[in-house]
Amino acid sequence: MRSTNVSRRAVKAGLIATAAGLIATGLAAAVPTAAGAAPRPQGSAWGLAASGLLDLAPMPVVSSADKETSKNLLHLGDAKLVKADAVDVKAAPTNARSTVAGLGVAPAKLTADAVDAKCENGKGSTRLARAVLGGRTLQAAPPPNTTIPVDIDGVGRTSLTLNKQERLANGKLAVTGMELKLPVAKGSTVRVSSATCGQAARHAEKPNKPTGPSAPKPAGEAPAPTPVRNDLPVTG
Repeated sequence: MRSTNVSRRAVKAGLIATAAGLIATGLAAAVPTAAGAAPRPQGSAWGLAASGLLDLAPMPVVSSADKETSKNLLHLGDAKLVKADAVDVKAAPTNARSTVAGLGVAPAKLTADAVDAKCENGKGSTRLARAVLGGRTLQAAPPPNTTIPVDIDGVGRTSLTLNKQERLANGKLAVTGMELKLPVAKGSTVRVSSATCGQAARHAEKPNKPTGPSAPKPAGEAPAPTPVRNDLPVTG
């Protein structure tokens, strides 16, 4: 049993390390604050979610308003529909990151060695490693909200959004590496690699120290006159 656990940990570490290498080369609970105090920044991340075709709640999920926290999982989803070999998520107060390795969405013929979504201090990015859609290689660093039409045999046309970025009502930025709409069933959506973060609190500038009154002039010493350059109007 012990050797089995060690083996699983080794496989998990290997998949995550491989995904990180490919990328490099190619919230749960709110934290209460004191009355009148500015809310503390909080980051969050999750790996894989699906609805309609396959109901899969976002997992694994991490969030933090303090120190960095992380989770990882092996073998999510269903290989015949939506699956991931490994997921690694991290979150800290002003940054978050989600990496999904070995992605496969069979109905759309979508695969990727790695999908990495990152949010740092209110700015986001997505990196893809060997991502292929219906035989077409996808851009490794897609611009925000890149939308690609997808034709699924026998089903119809839908769309894939890469590096989806949304500014939330609370000012935080939510980055989703991939969002695929599927016409297989109403509301069918697959979301891959999500990271959400806000900006660090800005410290108010300290007011300048008031300067004291200038030293008094010695008695009998008048200030030097200042010449007036403007011509004065003559009245008569």
